[in-house]
Amino acid sequence: MDVPFFALNTVLVPLGVRFIVFSEKLKVSDTVRGGFLALLAFADAGLILWRDCHLRSIPYFATLFALTALLVPETSARPLTEALGKRRFSLYLLSVATVASLVFVHLPIGTFLTSPGEIGIHFEYLTTNNVKSATAAIYLAALLYALAVAPRAKAALTLLALCGALLVLVYSFVLPFGYPMMSGVMFEQIPIPAVELVARTAGDALLLVLVCTLVMKLLLRYGAAAFSIGLVIVNLSLLATSGLSISRDTGDKERPGIAADGSFDEQPLAFSKTQPNVLIIFLDRFMGGYLEETLKRHPELETRLEGFTWYPKTLAAGQNSIAGVHPIFGGYDYTPREMNARRKLLKDLSVEAYRLLPHNFSKKGYRVNFVNPRGLGFTMEGDCRYLEMEGVNCSHVPAKVTQRMAARFGMSTSVLAESNYADLLVLLGSMRAVPYLMKGALHKKGPWKPFMDHSAGTTLREWAELKALPEMTRTDAEKSNLNIMWSILPHEPYFMGEDCLPRRTRLELPDEEVKRRGHSTLFGFQHSVTARCSLLLVADYMDFLKREGVYENTKIVVVSDHGIVGSAEDHSTRAVHGGTTANAYVRSRSVLLVKGERQAGKMNVSEEFMPNADVPRLVCQQIGGCTNPNLGNKTVNRHGRELPFRVSFVPWQFNKQKPDGFVIKEELTLEKGDPYDAKNWKNIPERLRAKDASSPAHGE
Repeated sequence: MDVPFFALNTVLVPLGVRFIVFSEKLKVSDTVRGGFLALLAFADAGLILWRDCHLRSIPYFATLFALTALLVPETSARPLTEALGKRRFSLYLLSVATVASLVFVHLPIGTFLTSPGEIGIHFEYLTTNNVKSATAAIYLAALLYALAVAPRAKAALTLLALCGALLVLVYSFVLPFGYPMMSGVMFEQIPIPAVELVARTAGDALLLVLVCTLVMKLLLRYGAAAFSIGLVIVNLSLLATSGLSISRDTGDKERPGIAADGSFDEQPLAFSKTQPNVLIIFLDRFMGGYLEETLKRHPELETRLEGFTWYPKTLAAGQNSIAGVHPIFGGYDYTPREMNARRKLLKDLSVEAYRLLPHNFSKKGYRVNFVNPRGLGFTMEGDCRYLEMEGVNCSHVPAKVTQRMAARFGMSTSVLAESNYADLLVLLGSMRAVPYLMKGALHKKGPWKPFMDHSAGTTLREWAELKALPEMTRTDAEKSNLNIMWSILPHEPYFMGEDCLPRRTRLELPDEEVKRRGHSTLFGFQHSVTARCSLLLVADYMDFLKREGVYENTKIVVVSDHGIVGSAEDHSTRAVHGGTTANAYVRSRSVLLVKGERQAGKMNVSEEFMPNADVPRLVCQQIGGCTNPNLGNKTVNRHGRELPFRVSFVPWQFNKQKPDGFVIKEELTLEKGDPYDAKNWKNIPERLRAKDASSPAHGE
């Protein structure tokens, strides 16, 4: 605890309040003086949080606020005191209860239900533990109120609690979250420009003044009763919403691929030695430009990946998974533009894309095995219920398999205690509920350290899943199989070592060393390392398929859904020569490798323009083509590859889209077939042409 700071702050804040209240130099109305007082309180709260990001800062600030209220003349405070009347205490408790229930209960429940399978905590523990914490917070607030003897102090606390409750509601549900998406239980390492931070803080201040001024005027005009009724309605609505969410989640536990007892099929992937097979390995966020660097460092890959053709001139239809994944499974009819044109529920169209290949291959007698269908049903983990059809097995990688693999390498997969998870969810709820100035303080100085090891565990889990692919595979199937395996290892780069083994600590290098390695930022270097390691694990799996005698009769596609958003650049020969190293081009630069059945020889490189939306057409060649039952049995073909090709930038979150369409913020246009040539691009915003361009809103 910074005692000198708190001592100085305790002296200076009352002086500031006294100046605003009594200074004759401020020739302004009482309303404007009230606005200045609100700004002083906001600035002090933010400063306190930046200096001492701890729970003790909250009662300190509230006590200081109540004490400085005694500096306001009783005649000036009387209108507020009288307006609150006998409902002052009940309104105070309702306001505190609203904030406490949001931060401790409702927002943690929402975060838990939308988490990507990282947070291992039982609902019963979450609710009972956090309700106790919320209740304790309310009791402490009541004690503080009781100690504030003067009516002016009690009125000030009530006003503080009411304005705080309204601001928390606004930031939780009205304003955008404002920070990068989470990777595991960490925020993505995407910097937020200083100009944007200043603009957000100014927006905070403006919103604070507007809310507090409006609250004062409404209190003086209508009294406390209207606010009390409104808060009761809000709390009942939050309770109903959380209860409905919990009941839905409970009903989702029994789904194909995951038994009620949590058991999984430990060998969800299957191949026939006598019949043709198809394998799609989906590497989320593998940026295609990294392949050149990987091949230079590991030239043996050209032989280990024999029969493959690399299509460097590939492209995704978006910069994140929600925009880029659907064309990989559904073709050109499922780019953001095409999906929007149909004016149907976006979730239904998403499910259509995921079902297209399983539908066609199962009808042709193939057994379909889809492992880790992330995003299916607009859920992070993937809801296998949407793939319920004859001949289709949808599942998730068994935890036992990855635990055994990790143990074999002497790595621990122990998870955090439930109590730590509960604390994490409260911290995440706080990040969503507070103004941006305070979000910054929580982001930089919050108690994230206890959860960092589990973020490392996310990388470990994804590495172990790819490493364990041979153990998850049987090669004695009688009939043909379509296997789809989704890995997010390239998406989780921060704890992968250069030796391609997961680390407990973040991979760090000095800036000079990063540049010596050919990268402009550590962020980009971390992604390049993990992309390389992911491909080496894929090559290990290819070696296994060869030993088992199923490589030759299997068509294989290795593909990613998009490139990288953030301070990553592409320093490959093609990108440097074509002037497309900047992140504007890197965002949609996916990877595409294809091996046909019975193809052999060293890896080939094709100069054909081949967006990843061609994947369905390429794999459907194995069964004589596919049709789309949702579009009148339209043939899945190249229609849509015609230039110009558009890349749509949409928010990464499911809930930031319209019900019947993507919210397309920007579109980049490729007018000619080489995406590595900057002259072929149109509509590139100037802010994205700069080096190290980053986007705080879209982290995937």
